[in-house]
Amino acid sequence: MMLGLSISSTLVAQETPFKCGSSSQMEKLYKNDPQLRLDQEALMNAAVEYKYEDGKKRAVIVIPIVFHILHEYGGENITDEQVYDQIRILNEDFNKKNADISAVVPQFKDIAADCAIEFRLATKDPLGNCTNGIEHIYSPLTNYGDDIAKLNQWQRSKYMNVWVINRMAPSHQSAAGYAYYPSGVGGNGYFRDGIILIHQYIGSIGTASPYTSRALTHEIGHYLGLPHVWGNNNDAGQVCGDDGIQDTPVTKGHTNCNKVLDDFCSPGTVENVQNYMDYSYCSNMFTKGQSNVMHYNLEQPNSGRNNLYTDENRIITGTMYDVIDPFVCAPVPEFTSNLKFVCLGETVQFKDYSTTSKVEKYLWSFTDANKATDTVKNPLVTYNTPGWKDVTLTVKNKKGSNTYTMKNAVYVSPNYADFNGPKSQSFDNGPDFWTAINPTENFARFEKVSGVGISKSNCFRLNNFNPNAVNPKTIDDQLYYDRLQLTKDFLITSSYDLGNTSNVSVSFDYSYGTRATVDTLIEETLSLYVSRNCGKTWTKLKTIAGTELSTAGYVGNSNFAPTSNAQWKTATVTVPVTSADKNIRFRFEFAASPYANNLYIDNFNVNGLLGITDADGVLPGVEIAPNPIQSGSILNVKVAELTDDMTLQLVDVNGALISTTFVKASNGTQTIELPMNVAKGCYLIQAVSGNTKSTHRVVVF
Repeated sequence: MMLGLSISSTLVAQETPFKCGSSSQMEKLYKNDPQLRLDQEALMNAAVEYKYEDGKKRAVIVIPIVFHILHEYGGENITDEQVYDQIRILNEDFNKKNADISAVVPQFKDIAADCAIEFRLATKDPLGNCTNGIEHIYSPLTNYGDDIAKLNQWQRSKYMNVWVINRMAPSHQSAAGYAYYPSGVGGNGYFRDGIILIHQYIGSIGTASPYTSRALTHEIGHYLGLPHVWGNNNDAGQVCGDDGIQDTPVTKGHTNCNKVLDDFCSPGTVENVQNYMDYSYCSNMFTKGQSNVMHYNLEQPNSGRNNLYTDENRIITGTMYDVIDPFVCAPVPEFTSNLKFVCLGETVQFKDYSTTSKVEKYLWSFTDANKATDTVKNPLVTYNTPGWKDVTLTVKNKKGSNTYTMKNAVYVSPNYADFNGPKSQSFDNGPDFWTAINPTENFARFEKVSGVGISKSNCFRLNNFNPNAVNPKTIDDQLYYDRLQLTKDFLITSSYDLGNTSNVSVSFDYSYGTRATVDTLIEETLSLYVSRNCGKTWTKLKTIAGTELSTAGYVGNSNFAPTSNAQWKTATVTVPVTSADKNIRFRFEFAASPYANNLYIDNFNVNGLLGITDADGVLPGVEIAPNPIQSGSILNVKVAELTDDMTLQLVDVNGALISTTFVKASNGTQTIELPMNVAKGCYLIQAVSGNTKSTHRVVVF
């Protein structure tokens, strides 16, 4: 069974009926395999008849548990301490040690159960490596909570898996989480097994609160075979019903605690409003009958539940001893930064997200920064030279140390742009100065390819086609391959100096074919952004979606490549600019869906009218003569002493590059000859050396 809880940051949620977006998913499973419904009914009928010997204390069952925290480095990346707090709450609730057990109303005090079930974080992973039972996984799927987000499941017969996410999928938008009965995940359903919850419902500290801290207790009840107290549906407060367990009275279910002694369904018989399997949010008990049902399910082979607590498995998972040790392993370094792209001379904040164990010592190493090393947890670093920068972090505690180097962690833009004014890039010749970003490091990434652009030219392709996703054998295979598609990829353009350009617009050609059989399933999008500050922040200019995106329509399960110019479209967007826009970049963002296929981008054009200015005097000692000059003549460019190499670019007023000449650094004056075999008109000579540049007007007659 699956639970959905209304989400609210205030106690107003107490007055809001709980909602669930998961009943349809359960019904889908039953529709695909009607035997699952029959299996559950048979299992429940047997479970409610199961009796434990009266007067005999039940031995405590220990279940290894692992938390998979999916995140994008936001608040959803909860701390280990928040997970430890959740473990404390679970072990209190399932062993009748919760402080609020004293608040149980008299009618249920005698049947409030010590379930004798304990949960321990694993200290060995499936490969036998040291772990603290908490892994942090960077993934956009944190915003798509569903079976598809159950990444990196550890063997469900050895570990109880809990996934922590940021928000639920669209079909479960009002839900906090869910779990399946053991009978619903047998056989090929192994992929679905486990519990998924929004991070605000894990523990009582950090991003959570005491008010939401019993959600996982409830979900584990489902995981161990318990229905809601009103029956097998998610409609609390609607119709009186029964869960089939003798000591839980018939009830309509409750979404608040206004009537703890409610007897609406059977006058004179108080309903168990405080039960963990209700929606009341004042829950504080299981009944003895519910405890018996859970233990019966733990004794069955369904979905491997009967192996979880064996001594052999506790040795394998490292849960023989009841110890939460923050230094159980050597820490594993992980970090991110507040900025990936910055301007020259700007400061970057690095933030530690190391996992697996608590860190005692940090050692950071930086390339070309204002400091070579640092030993603080979250250092600030300033970069004064352009280019890609590597960053290394070593973390250490008493159990050992580990080191990680992030290649190309930060890109520092020079204080001049790659191109001055308008520019057309067809990707057929010369350097493009474009950057592909693949945050999840999956198979899909932007790359330049040949022979498939407009008229068989070069272009950029995002390879979204996964051949393994074609015709999966089972629902679980489909989920596995679908999740690989739900990613975002980025393609960042060259930089442009548009401070002296008017009437600016951007155009590009794109081609895309979808695997979606109907238009409503085309959920993928292509967006274009602009940054005016070297990539620090981005503003969206345009989003292309649906049939507008799918230029080639439905292409089936083929590895799509455009076969004609008719499968291409051109997009154009106006870009407002000011004289301050000396270093503009554009960024493509493709958000994939389970039906994604390959995307192609060609002929990226920055259009506009470049103003004509004489030398700005930034780079002294550059003289050009003769000027004006006759077409076909030689232009002499005299350059004074150079401490850095220099590039001379000849461009027309539309920003189109005509020629590039490289000049080596020298101790004395040099003269460079530039052939001016061009049409009559005005041209610009752009002289760039180190971090300085100047622009010179040339008139050809």
